[in-house]
Amino acid sequence: MVSRAARVWLPALTLLGVLVVAVARAARPLTNPDTYFHLRFGAEFLAGWSLRDPGSVSTSATRDWLPTQWLPQVLMAAIEERVGLPGVAWLSGLQLVALVLAVAWVCRRRADPVVVAVLTALVLWACWPALSMRPQVLSYAFMALTVHAWWQAALTGSRPWLLVPLTWWWAMWHGMWPFALVVGAVGVVAAGLHRGLRSRELPRQAAVLVACAVSAALTPVGPALYGAVLTVAGRGRFFSEWGAPDFTSPTGAALILLAAPALLVVLRRGASWPTSLFLGLGLGLALYSNRTLPLAAVTLAPVTALALQSLIPGQPTPPGRREVGWGLGAAVAALLVLAVLVPRTSAETPVRADWVEDRLGSLPAGTTVLNDWGDGGYVMWAYPQLDLVMHGYGDTFTTEELERNTSILGLDRGWQDLVRGTGAEVAFLRTDHRLTAALEDAGWRVVATSAEVELLEAPEDW
Repeated sequence: MVSRAARVWLPALTLLGVLVVAVARAARPLTNPDTYFHLRFGAEFLAGWSLRDPGSVSTSATRDWLPTQWLPQVLMAAIEERVGLPGVAWLSGLQLVALVLAVAWVCRRRADPVVVAVLTALVLWACWPALSMRPQVLSYAFMALTVHAWWQAALTGSRPWLLVPLTWWWAMWHGMWPFALVVGAVGVVAAGLHRGLRSRELPRQAAVLVACAVSAALTPVGPALYGAVLTVAGRGRFFSEWGAPDFTSPTGAALILLAAPALLVVLRRGASWPTSLFLGLGLGLALYSNRTLPLAAVTLAPVTALALQSLIPGQPTPPGRREVGWGLGAAVAALLVLAVLVPRTSAETPVRADWVEDRLGSLPAGTTVLNDWGDGGYVMWAYPQLDLVMHGYGDTFTTEELERNTSILGLDRGWQDLVRGTGAEVAFLRTDHRLTAALEDAGWRVVATSAEVELLEAPEDW
């Protein structure tokens, strides 16, 4: 009885619990500011922006840029236009469920359900801060599938041609698509070391990698997409997600729990070249930045699944049709439940002060508004007639403009002159923001206030 519970019911209930957590994560108000600038950009693309020469939503953001997430932005805007914010929240849940299924599937190919359930829960834990309505969540699922495909190719000599359309789609979905090529390069090297450099399949596998690289240049944005993603890291110092990971945090602890078993087993027992190289890739991603930590989690999960399974006597049982059916059925049920919940849980906006709609909505078109990164995304979507100084989509700002914004928020020497240079006539800031207090001290008049946000007006002689 205990053995059957451990083999069947315990992992089933654990995975069901993971899906429940994913639904609960999505069934809440959309508070991430990035969600809203994606909605605004999507609306602009639907209204006629060119993918190869998009405009800017702010005169304070003047960099020539290309969109790396235009497909989900258009999809989000179209859904919001038809069914409102609850529909966008449901799309967030769809991404989360897809991530759970992808991780569970790649781990299940290497381990029994009890191992799969634990590792899927750990991956969700490690990715937790990044799980919001942002296109990058689906990148994590794509990463898991790409690692699996190239790992299998290295072991068997197969050619993962399905990754060519996946890479093409990924290149339209989110800027993490170059990791498809990184993983492919690791896979080809692993194949050469595992099967021999003279293997007849090696050039054919390399051709798959080349085809993936070409497919990314064949999206509507064109080959210039390569230049767009190569410049992203250069602006990383302005954004916390590019900072070094904190392994004392809960998510850092989850990643350690994911990596440690694989590392210990490989060091003690040895491993094949594919296992060793993908373990190294996962560890490298974990050390690189907060942004790549979720990619590390989904890369390490199948490695750890294989390592833990090696400690269990016997071979893992292959998934049967009933198991697959129950898993897909649970995912569909989770999405149906989410569809019922989101109209009640996800219709509220992040800024709820009573006066905001009247005050911001009545400002003349083109009014320059000083704000911070946090509420910029929501304001640029809800009040598109305003000209915001800041929003979180860093690709549209030059380095000098990002430095200006950082200096203003940090109240660095000369910050008042920088504010004057923006031409801001009003400021919309969090009530407890230190810039709010500094503007009041500098003579800005409070027009409206609440416990959350404050609207200020520049003095006539500013």
